[in-house]
Amino acid sequence: MICLIIKNTKAMNMKHIMSLIIAMMLSVGNIFSQASYVDTPVFKVGEKATYGIYFNLGFISMKAGKIHFEVGEAVVRGEDCYKLSVNGYTQGMFERFYVVRDTFTSYISKKTLQPVYYHDGKHEDSYWSYSTYLYTDNGNADSLHVNFEYIKRKGTSRTEFNISKNACDLIATCYKVRNLDVASMSRGDVAAFSLLFEDIVYELGLKFTGKETVKLKDGSKYKTSVFVPTLIKGDLFKNDEDLKIYVADDDNHYPVYVEASLKMGKAVASLESISGTKYEMSGKKKK
Repeated sequence: MICLIIKNTKAMNMKHIMSLIIAMMLSVGNIFSQASYVDTPVFKVGEKATYGIYFNLGFISMKAGKIHFEVGEAVVRGEDCYKLSVNGYTQGMFERFYVVRDTFTSYISKKTLQPVYYHDGKHEDSYWSYSTYLYTDNGNADSLHVNFEYIKRKGTSRTEFNISKNACDLIATCYKVRNLDVASMSRGDVAAFSLLFEDIVYELGLKFTGKETVKLKDGSKYKTSVFVPTLIKGDLFKNDEDLKIYVADDDNHYPVYVEASLKMGKAVASLESISGTKYEMSGKKKK
């Protein structure tokens, strides 16, 4: 579900490309109704998923790379946490144009699902950066204190600020939205939540448009719930409905297919493999 955090065509000269693709599990838009969530996480330690990333640019179609998601566990500052790891990379012919090696890791409390710590490393051609968030209790029931460090070629910046407890980093948000209570949503309902990216909190909206069967790149078919985000307008997307997110219509709620129409073509994320799910994968149709 894409978060349009890159608002000019330089996004497609590929700066932050994996942040953009990973954020295909998110959406940026306006605040709407309060989202309803299931009582317990729909994921568990040991879950792994791999997505193939494809670009269709005019008459050229190519597989650009892969993104791997994995749920582990760790103890951070005495807190039992889910360790949410994501790594993305380009491959094949696409690397003649651009090379990406990105990693993202978020630690969230097993007890509260609140973010505890986050770090990433982005290596995209000549661009590189490292960033961290350290979340701490500030004594306020509705907010968290964040220490943010951002390291890049031009130097290091550090800042501190408070955020709502409803907000969290890119990867934590990917898993948070999977806990939406889709069964309670009607066609046209829009869930609202917030994403922390760098030192800015973006308001998110995700509209449920109904259910469809979708065919993946490998030929497999899934019963899905379909969502359309309302996006912050920029130069990358032509309009607000150029993105569709297909989420498995079972209790695991994992994305299986994402399609984004770009001004210069189309980007697709298609599930290649998933294992270690918490519940039966009943969304996949039998051949």
